Amino acid sequence: MIITKNISFGRLLRWSGHHLIWLFAYMGGVAVLYELGWLDLNMPWLPVSVIGTAVAFYVGFKNNQAYDRMWEARKIWGGIINDSRSWGMMVDGFLTNLFAEQKVSEEELLVIKQRLIYRHIG
Repeated sequence: MIITKNISFGRLLRWSGHHLIWLFAYMGGVAVLYELGWLDLNMPWLPVSVIGTAVAFYVGFKNNQAYDRMWEARKIWGGIINDSRSWGMMVDGFLTNLFAEQKVSEEELLVIKQRLIYRHIG
């Protein structure tokens, strides 16, 4: 998984440097043979366009799936946040001395509320 916005050139070489060596050698050899006239390259356009269309569909579906996963995760995270806020409001609203048989000080009440909310978070 890539977790940074930019990849340094050194990191890119460490990751794919061994592939770049043989790839550049192969491409250079083909280019030299073509320039010397020893290699004639002809490519029909129909397979290129068909493969390009197939790749476009594939990338589009993959992008759509990634967006759907991100959207589902955002909805789940939003639900967790909303439940936590509701829990915090209920703790703050229900824990009072109004209907208590044994009254506690405001400081003790604050400590109890804080402990409940910290246990919910942790």
